[in-house]
Amino acid sequence: MARTICQFIGMKSSTGNRFSRILFVSSLFALPCVCKADAAKSAAVLVANGRGATIITADNPMPVTVYAAQELVRHVELATGVKLPVVTESKVPEGVACRIFIGPTQAARTLGIDVATLPPETFVMRTVGPDLYIAGNEDKGDPLDDCNSKCGTLFGVYELLERAIKVHWLWPGELGTYVPKTDRITLAPVDETVKPRLAYRWILWGRVKRAATEKEFEFTKGEKMLGFTREGLRDYGCDLNSYMRRHRMGGLDRIPPVGHHFTGWWKKHGEAHPEWFMMHEDGTRGPSKQSGTESVPMCVSNPELHRFIVDNWNGKSPIRLGEVDWPDACRCPACRAWDTPPPDPLPDFLVSQIDRGLPKSAQWQRYRGHVLPGFYRPMCTSDRYARFWQSVQKLAAERNPEALVTTYIYYNYFPAPTSDIKLGPQVYGEFVPWGNPQHTDFFPMREEALEWLRQQWMGWQRTGIRLCYRPNYLHDGWVMPLVDTRQSGGFFRFAVENGMEGTRFDSLTGQWSAQGPKLYVHMRLHAKPHLTVEEILDEYYRAFGPAADAVRAYFDYWERYCLDNFQKFNDLFIDHGHRWARFQLLAHKAFPPECFVPATSLLEKAASAAAQDQRPEFALRVKFLRDGLEHARIANRLAVCFDGDRELPAGPEHLAKATAAMRELIAFRRSHEKPYISDYFYGGAWREERFWNLKPIFAALQGEKAKADTAQGTPQYMP
Repeated sequence: MARTICQFIGMKSSTGNRFSRILFVSSLFALPCVCKADAAKSAAVLVANGRGATIITADNPMPVTVYAAQELVRHVELATGVKLPVVTESKVPEGVACRIFIGPTQAARTLGIDVATLPPETFVMRTVGPDLYIAGNEDKGDPLDDCNSKCGTLFGVYELLERAIKVHWLWPGELGTYVPKTDRITLAPVDETVKPRLAYRWILWGRVKRAATEKEFEFTKGEKMLGFTREGLRDYGCDLNSYMRRHRMGGLDRIPPVGHHFTGWWKKHGEAHPEWFMMHEDGTRGPSKQSGTESVPMCVSNPELHRFIVDNWNGKSPIRLGEVDWPDACRCPACRAWDTPPPDPLPDFLVSQIDRGLPKSAQWQRYRGHVLPGFYRPMCTSDRYARFWQSVQKLAAERNPEALVTTYIYYNYFPAPTSDIKLGPQVYGEFVPWGNPQHTDFFPMREEALEWLRQQWMGWQRTGIRLCYRPNYLHDGWVMPLVDTRQSGGFFRFAVENGMEGTRFDSLTGQWSAQGPKLYVHMRLHAKPHLTVEEILDEYYRAFGPAADAVRAYFDYWERYCLDNFQKFNDLFIDHGHRWARFQLLAHKAFPPECFVPATSLLEKAASAAAQDQRPEFALRVKFLRDGLEHARIANRLAVCFDGDRELPAGPEHLAKATAAMRELIAFRRSHEKPYISDYFYGGAWREERFWNLKPIFAALQGEKAKADTAQGTPQYMP
């Protein structure tokens, strides 16, 4: 399916060209056919009695309309075996009884559907007798570009496919596309204007997209060895791009820019203006041993700093005030005077393992602003930062009343303010859970920690700030079955119900087999945030046919295992920093061999159930899960060799063992590139090479290849 889609949109998988040229391919469409509908029923009949309705576009359709028509033709044919004909308005054959008008047609305008007045990503879906109209505002932009907001027509077609056929896209590619078989497709009378509930819907995957499409992308040794082949990556990138669009990822407009704005400021301004930067306990200002010169926190109470920021602003763009990536804060009297008392009492789950056993007084001392060795403890500087954002915004509003300030809600200023400060909608914040890296930013977590997260969200909401949800937890788990669907999905819905404007998840590491339900739930919640987690899970498991109950039991097992062992996971990584980035270091201890035994048995039951159905897709989807489980086992054998360290233990026996494990992992990935059980490129190779020293293993494999070439006289394949 990936290659077919790529051909449709003018992207050749063999070259990795950018998703740009949209071609209207007349050979896709069958000759016109006629179906009869009872207009009195006022329902659109897409397919009945082996005949299909005719799709009608404008005489010169935009790329979005062309692609939307292709998507409709494709999925209807998968469901019914009937290929809907596509014609332009001036070439509609006589006698057509059932018509589907796609895009801004003259017929739609005659009905008063003026797409020029529609907001971005919005569409009208309307039945008139047996006819159906789907139209949104569009231009010549690429329909697969997630920055193209003029794509309402395409989103309308996806809505139609979900409503009329119950199509669901579980994971990228053909196997992940669930299209129920039917011989009749109808749509009940409808007259709706549909706009996305969330203004921004982003799960970042840009690195994969660039690697798949850019000719000059430089692959590292690890990416070449452990990732997809080049052709496999291009196919994956193409299918993933289609998949993300089908789940309506993107935004009504560009998401307001947020970033670590003050990175590098010490080098630029430190000598001339040291007073702009944090004061330490000893009264000095500037870098610390921990922060270095790139990540020096600012003295956010300094009015001269506020004025400098506004004076150097262009008067139009959002003003980015996100702090640097370091949990520290200024100790000067002026900044401290802006602080308010922290929550009382300090929640026990915010106290790291290092703190346990200390008297409460010592815990409070650390919590109230002292950065000591060990993991970060919230310092509750939120009120000072809120006053900082407020002050800068008011200054900027003197030049432009619409001035927007953007920031992270992060690190020391993650806990909600304890004052009654009001920020209003001219301050935009991305909520990045970070109460303690061991307890409140990764799921699953203890219930009291989850409740604390809810309280912080509500506290920020009361300030009037525009809230975007920007978590990091989709990074987590490496290639392991880390399943926390109900907790993470539940918090997503909570945020939607309480003022969430949009999302910007960092990042999609694509463990489609190991973490399938969690990823699918998050995709669906972006497009359909009104659905419950259980309703979405029902959609997912339905795609496994007679194996649905066994597959549900399989993932329920992993979800219970992860919930029961969340403290074990936290304790394992207490000395390793960010869990998401280094999960593979101790994955073999988080998921030891014995935990795979019940899971294997459950998938065997699923395979037996799927085999009872003549349709092969159900058995293939179960195999997809079994391959993902085997991939986790094989990957863990490499993790065992390093056993929590970056370097292999010294000695040839350890190198030989690791080389054998690496050879097995590469062979498995090469033979299982499709149907994408895992994102080998980003979710695998990127972190494996970044946090393990793999050079000795690569050298050993190259040596094996050289010996084989010498013995056989011909070069052997090596990634």
